Amino acid sequence: MKYSLAFITILMVSCVTVQPVSFNRTGEVTCVEKGRTTISLVSTGRAHNTDVASEYAVRNAFENLLFKGIPDSNQEKPLVPNEVESLKKHGSFYDDLLNKREYQRFIIESNIQNSAGARGSAINDVFLKIDLQALKSHLEQNSITRKFGL
Repeated sequence: MKYSLAFITILMVSCVTVQPVSFNRTGEVTCVEKGRTTISLVSTGRAHNTDVASEYAVRNAFENLLFKGIPDSNQEKPLVPNEVESLKKHGSFYDDLLNKREYQRFIIESNIQNSAGARGSAINDVFLKIDLQALKSHLEQNSITRKFGL
């Protein structure tokens, strides 16, 4: 009886479905190199598998560049000064850039530096070298920001 109860418990635990982890921006972005027109970052992402965790890490880096700035970098101030107002006014632009992953065209180099996790969860640290000048130009061309940050 004891063994059958233990077997049923193990069976029930192993059959539990893994809930996907939704994207949540964190401040876990660190500048590792400052270039004249580029910035190199390491960003952390958490999700239900390593592929999605890597996507979340990249998105986390871009959202922090856009709306928060990166401490100790050549982009300490956010590229977009008022996140809420800009998201309201330019929603379709951000949908393309962030949700449809248009940001990938600004990535010069990327690789997973560290990956950890257990069944149903993953944490990835992703290295990214981003063409900051091209991203700024893209924001200006789409009237998200004005030249010289005005």
